[in-house]
Amino acid sequence: MKRIILASALAITTATAGYAATEGQITEVQQYLPNYDVSTWSDPQIDQALNIITSTDSRSETTAKLESLAEGTEYVAAAPELTEAEVATLNEYVDGVDYSTIPQPTLDAALSVANSESSATDRAETIRELLMDDGMAVGDANTATSGEIALIRIHAPNVDVSTLTEPQVNTILSMIRSNDPNGLESEIEAVVAQ
Repeated sequence: MKRIILASALAITTATAGYAATEGQITEVQQYLPNYDVSTWSDPQIDQALNIITSTDSRSETTAKLESLAEGTEYVAAAPELTEAEVATLNEYVDGVDYSTIPQPTLDAALSVANSESSATDRAETIRELLMDDGMAVGDANTATSGEIALIRIHAPNVDVSTLTEPQVNTILSMIRSNDPNGLESEIEAVVAQ
């Protein structure tokens, strides 16, 4: 009988001690949500956030799901809105892209590039980087993909993304996706200067 009680007590103690969120886990979640105080979250919320982070979702979808968790709302993926003319414009540069899987800010950036005064070669290269992102990290300092680098460069051309930390990349991408694109360059440069 003593063995059963001892084993039960040991199991409960081990399970409880292993369940508390570590500082590293809180920091990992905080990188995606720089505008939220996740240190006050419950352990189940941290666990749910870590499951979202380790999923195979894109960074933008991961961030959107985490923001929904932080706000206590249900995540609903918003379908991007493109007119037939906009689809035709983008199709001039890329083939076989499912635009419904690309975040609206990325599509807006691609359309902005398509209508820019850049050379045809530069427009085509940037739009391909934005819309045909393979999801693979380009450098060692952070996990920014070629599409994310192109998106940051559109809003802040003087920023060297290869020197940014992971939290800086997450903060900048969050700013791009949630703000009016006008005037973002100075805000992004302020994040880089920190």
